[in-house]
Amino acid sequence: VFKRWIEEKTPPVLFNHGFETMESIGAVYSRASTHIFGDWNACGKVMGLAPWQSKWGLKEATTRTMTGKLYSDFVVDAGSITGKPLVGTSYDFNIEKEPSEEAKEAITLASSVQNDLENVAIDFISWLKEEHSQTNLCFTGGVALNSVLNGRISRELGFKEVFIPPYPGDDGIAVGCCAYGLFGNHANPINYSCRGTGATLWLEPLSPYLGPAYDEYDIDEAIALAEQWLDIERVPDEARRLEIVSSEISSAGVVAWFYGRSEAGPRALGHRSILADPRRSGLVDFINNKVKGRESFRPFAPSVLAEEVNGWFDDVKFNSSPYMSITAMVKEEKRSQIPAVTHVDGSSRLQTISEEDEPIYHRLINSFFKQTGVPMLLNTSFNTLKGEPIVETPKDAIRSFLCSLGSIEMLVMGEYILKRKNASTTRLVVQRTKSGAMFPASLPIRTGPYMIESSRSYTDAVSEEPVPIVRVRMSNRPMHNEKDNNGWFNLIDDLEAEVLGLCDGKTDVEQMLIRFSSMSSAEEDEEDVSEEQQKEIDEVLFQNILSRLVRLFDHSFISW
Repeated sequence: VFKRWIEEKTPPVLFNHGFETMESIGAVYSRASTHIFGDWNACGKVMGLAPWQSKWGLKEATTRTMTGKLYSDFVVDAGSITGKPLVGTSYDFNIEKEPSEEAKEAITLASSVQNDLENVAIDFISWLKEEHSQTNLCFTGGVALNSVLNGRISRELGFKEVFIPPYPGDDGIAVGCCAYGLFGNHANPINYSCRGTGATLWLEPLSPYLGPAYDEYDIDEAIALAEQWLDIERVPDEARRLEIVSSEISSAGVVAWFYGRSEAGPRALGHRSILADPRRSGLVDFINNKVKGRESFRPFAPSVLAEEVNGWFDDVKFNSSPYMSITAMVKEEKRSQIPAVTHVDGSSRLQTISEEDEPIYHRLINSFFKQTGVPMLLNTSFNTLKGEPIVETPKDAIRSFLCSLGSIEMLVMGEYILKRKNASTTRLVVQRTKSGAMFPASLPIRTGPYMIESSRSYTDAVSEEPVPIVRVRMSNRPMHNEKDNNGWFNLIDDLEAEVLGLCDGKTDVEQMLIRFSSMSSAEEDEEDVSEEQQKEIDEVLFQNILSRLVRLFDHSFISW
């Protein structure tokens, strides 16, 4: 066991956020993350940004961020972290859209710090291997989340086995403390008691699926809270359910997958995942922009059948990356077949799925394999709300699904297949059949209590006309997001606020039209408006009311 300890010299105000003076490879990488993205903990983005350096033919950095050997003469050059820092912008580019000059500087820095991290770490682990004559490696710490480095370690250093836990960073400390409490602290008599009465040493890695268990009741309860906005189908037959899901994915649909206990660690491993077809290159931009709301340059990972991995990737051992820990090169002849999970340099951070470890997820991927000949799915974390982690509960899953506003086609949870219900405007007016039967109009009703705030804002110092701002807060609607603008949602205008106010379960659209039309007539000189003109006005008003009702429905403020 080897741990390199480094003194934290960062001023208290920056503690654990700036790593200003720590001579640690992880700390230097986090400093680059802070410089590029304004976030010390966006190291995964830095890793994804680095390969774009060769794609756009950018010059390599002239100085190195890290040099020397960790065990002797390691040196950090803080002055090499250069380029314009991120200030209120994002790096919006992709394989067709050339990056801005600021983004190019960020790419160069990301590539430099990634190369330096790999070179220093590979040298250090090689030295450890030679010094201690070990044939296996267990690699932990935040740096062990760098899957590109992990791939090189696995391929190049000749270890028989390389194990990287699903939670190698600080989150894994909890697991270590648990293990120490059970088996390590022999001075504690309680531990002797545990050791003799049932607690056995872990003979194999713990499952990453350590989250709370949710039963059928929990799922039913969550669905009941949002059933007005969901089309609900229960499919008890697993084979049929998996066939429906794989068919949806193969036809370019994006699917949210919620199964069993959630994953420990930062990666979605098939229990809280968004799944898509790896064959469709256009899904990269679609999922980044429409589903996840993140930068276009970021790549996606595949979940691959372990028994098929060698046919698609170079130098990957059977089931060697069950926790999505290793990046490998896609075989050159296969890259055009799976562009959505092949990064610009031909690499892919893959998760290997064995039937023994993950039987249901394996059967889903195998169903897709039988339909398409491709033994993998695009897999990304199930979260659609900015700043929020992977969903945990069934209620979280439904909220995130609804907040995707239709960009995710279906949510699969337990035995249920859920789709977003479209707002049916035909139900808002009286329906008459050919036989003369009449069906009354549905009455829109609010989801719950709400608050409205109306204000006026001047866009600049010389503006004469203020811009109206109307917003609403309804904390018990299924799509309420407290982290977005403190739960406030901006309405289009005063009309939308007034329409919401009339959604009392008693007022239909025709009554709303009469109310707003009379208000409009009172403000105008009725003699100046002809009957034909009034009809046109009422028609425009009617369409405006309908469009606002649909928008309020889509955001779960009302139902009918």
